[in-house]
Amino acid sequence: MQTKYMPAKYLNAPFEVKELGSEGFIAGYASVFNEVDAQSDVVAKGAFARSLLKYKQSKSSPAMLWMHDTAEPIGVWMNVSEDARGLRVEGKLAVKTQHGAEAYELLKIGAITGLSIGYSAVKSVKNSKTRIRTLTEVELYEISLVTFPANGLARVHTVKENSHNDVQAIVMRLRDTASALIQ
Repeated sequence: MQTKYMPAKYLNAPFEVKELGSEGFIAGYASVFNEVDAQSDVVAKGAFARSLLKYKQSKSSPAMLWMHDTAEPIGVWMNVSEDARGLRVEGKLAVKTQHGAEAYELLKIGAITGLSIGYSAVKSVKNSKTRIRTLTEVELYEISLVTFPANGLARVHTVKENSHNDVQAIVMRLRDTASALIQ
């Protein structure tokens, strides 16, 4: 006797979303090339190359600090790289710590958007007429979230959070996928 396959009408597959992983993710530019900052400095493209190579070789990254305070780390920089525009950064705030959570809240509402670098100049050239110093090589130590960045274009552009709507959207996509599989 041959039985006919009957597809199930419902797929009962409970799941649990433990962590989406995007909460506390930030991205932006810690330095923008060829822009005169508040200290009359300009960072040239390639100025971070040697310092970034050292971090890559040691599998580490510059510190993520709050307002350049070495006693207040607030997360980690997961990716720091130069592109055509400047020093692009992606990091994760420690949202379960007091300072990381506070920084995250301020970023989400736009009260803080500035980024600033802590560095020492290795090579530079100063224009005697304009008094503008062009940094051609720097040793990068830290990148801070700040209220007023010296380079006005050094800003956080992305702040991600886990919202209830994000979870609902994922649940709906999973249900739609499950429905499509059983039809």
